[in-house]
Amino acid sequence: MELQSGSRLSSQSLQGAPRRSPPRRCPDGGGEDRISALPDDVLLQVFLRLRCARAAALTSSLSRRWRGLWRHLFELSFREIALDAVDAALQQVVCPALSRLEIEIPEEHRIMDPARVSALLQAAARLAPADLVIDVWGHCKDRDIPIEIPCFERATSIKLRVLNLYLTLPAGDIEFPALERVSVAGCRFDDMVELIRRCPHLRVLEVCGCWGLDTVEIHSPTIEELVLDNNGVLSNLDIMAPVLRQFTLQATMGRDFNVLFSATMVQYLWWWCSCEQRNVGIGEVWYLRSLDLWTEESAYILQLNIDFSTHVHVDHDLIQQIAQLPEFSVLKIYLAAYGHVFGAPVLDLLGTYTGILRLKVVIRNLKRTKECPPNCVCDESPNWRSQSIPLLSLEEIEIVGFEGTSHEVDFLKLLFRCATLMKRMTVRLSRKVFSSDGVYEEMHSIFEAYPSVECYVYRSSGLVIDI
Repeated sequence: MELQSGSRLSSQSLQGAPRRSPPRRCPDGGGEDRISALPDDVLLQVFLRLRCARAAALTSSLSRRWRGLWRHLFELSFREIALDAVDAALQQVVCPALSRLEIEIPEEHRIMDPARVSALLQAAARLAPADLVIDVWGHCKDRDIPIEIPCFERATSIKLRVLNLYLTLPAGDIEFPALERVSVAGCRFDDMVELIRRCPHLRVLEVCGCWGLDTVEIHSPTIEELVLDNNGVLSNLDIMAPVLRQFTLQATMGRDFNVLFSATMVQYLWWWCSCEQRNVGIGEVWYLRSLDLWTEESAYILQLNIDFSTHVHVDHDLIQQIAQLPEFSVLKIYLAAYGHVFGAPVLDLLGTYTGILRLKVVIRNLKRTKECPPNCVCDESPNWRSQSIPLLSLEEIEIVGFEGTSHEVDFLKLLFRCATLMKRMTVRLSRKVFSSDGVYEEMHSIFEAYPSVECYVYRSSGLVIDI
């Protein structure tokens, strides 16, 4: 039973609890019994600080005068207790309007009947808590049996973690007039649009590990914080939240993933989207594995994890998918290249987003099953080596895992040629590069042609190389 900061008890908080008798003398004649003389308000404060309704009930049994006093607590917490014991305790509660009610029934007391979960929610609603937390385990066989959430008219915060079950909103058009914070986790929940409509003062919404959310639509003039951790495949994300300040998203992109995002006041954003379908990419052999988007110092940073494979079917263009995202100023590309030529797909990305300020390319030449063959499909368009696009905003470039192969050297030359206002170039070499390979001399000749650019080269060990 968590004691809320700033809570105060008074005689009114007893909700009709009887006043106790005056101080008594200790039976052994040792003086006044000061504990029994404590006012009920003070005793309730002691029970509150036990942080557990069961501990409070056991403590109250030590004295006849204290017996049943726990029933007048306005904050109750039941943790690691079986459902039968919780039901019996809730029936004894005297306080008609709790400030906080927390119920946590552990997995070993998994509830096998969804009707009992419904009854538990109804019992909690009768106590009209302002802050409600319920954490229970159901059985996966009941995941399609709807359990209606009753109306909590006084609740400003509700947190429901009901694993393996199916939650629905109350029938009719019942609102939650005071609700400001909602957290739903571990269950089927597909009434998000209706929930937002029925909560006119909702500021914080968390939906984690839920299923049934193929489409997420959040149009809210009040939501300031949003957390979506989708347990299934997300096909459509539609956010229109003018006062949204924090947004966390973790999801698996559906085959036809679509994003509409309008939130001009966002200060903190973090998205992680995996693309398990392997159908989004550039060309026919470079596909998106995952996408990360976050804010850092008021700037959007986009990270793309791109792999090479001749065994995927790319039917959605990565550039079109990125166009749906907020405008970013930093681009990080992690390439599982396996030794293949990557200049063309990276150039396509840079040619579309010419306004980026910083670029990082990480070359991950992982263990290869076979070498890149002559006339490989990865280099079907070799004209990228002679192209030039204006990257006038690009100021800093970092390349990690540079091996100095001919196509990587061509890529390095391309970046210098396009980013004419570049201020800094950093190259971190692969551990496969040795001073005898001629890579140092090749890089020196390139750097020498651009004296206005600060150029730094690092060994894989982190030591700076003087070129």
